[in-house]
Amino acid sequence: MSALQPLLAEATRYAEYCMGNSGQIPPTLFAETDQGMLIFMPDGMKDAEAKDDFVTKIRLIAASYGASAVVLMLESWVTVAKKGERLEMSPPSESHERQEMVVLIGEARNECTSRFLPIIRSDNRNFWSLGEPQRRDADSFQGRFKQLLPPSPPDEAMRQAGMALLEGMGAKIALVPKDGA
Repeated sequence: MSALQPLLAEATRYAEYCMGNSGQIPPTLFAETDQGMLIFMPDGMKDAEAKDDFVTKIRLIAASYGASAVVLMLESWVTVAKKGERLEMSPPSESHERQEMVVLIGEARNECTSRFLPIIRSDNRNFWSLGEPQRRDADSFQGRFKQLLPPSPPDEAMRQAGMALLEGMGAKIALVPKDGA
């Protein structure tokens, strides 16, 4: 089984739960570590600086906790090129062809994937359900939310330094221990 499968399944369950209860998804990181699964949510992503801060913390978490796999869950507007056509270059939020999706970006050693879960809303715009996952090759994904794992595992001194930085940044990380831990 792929190292990403359990995290992708957990992220999908959490997306359904959040959409069913509040109609929206908080940006969330799921990371598989030796201690168990870590979950991290930023305080907010109101602007580019906050998004960059979130990515910095994700990379620090992945390195400091020795993550073997990560899945980032985001709610986003997405545009997709139709077969044989060029992609519309306007921002997805301004496109008439946009689709509201939950985007799952997964990375493990030697494995990357992205899944798009269409958000289906009723006529009154309330959440109805998530559609069937659409898998996209990760090489078509661009932006700040890629290459989340370090290229090689950091040594213990670097891991401890990263944890100290995260503590100083006020990152609140939840740990779901492995069974029997």
